[in-house]
Amino acid sequence: MVEFCPECSSLLRKQINSGKVKLLCRCGYQQETQKNESEINKNVQKKKKSLEKNLIVVSEEDKITVNPKVIKICSKCGHKGAEAWQEQTRSADEPSTSFFRCLKCKFTWREY
Repeated sequence: MVEFCPECSSLLRKQINSGKVKLLCRCGYQQETQKNESEINKNVQKKKKSLEKNLIVVSEEDKITVNPKVIKICSKCGHKGAEAWQEQTRSADEPSTSFFRCLKCKFTWREY
């Protein structure tokens, strides 16, 4: 848990001296904690394990797209489906650039 200095509201930093844990601030404020180093490490390990259980790895191909699908012929594989989006790549007084990504081979191209 993150704790802040009651005097200057800065972040308190952990310092360990002879097995006792103290929280120190730049302004000179000190606070001793009731927990020792081993208890803190156990809590950290518990949190890491619970986070690893919920970890989901998403590859580039698995990303869900919200871009509209249009009929465009891919110059690389000849597939007739693509997703489309627009970005303002040049100055504001010029038209935006249209980007297309093939639904089959994921080849991306642009049209001005």
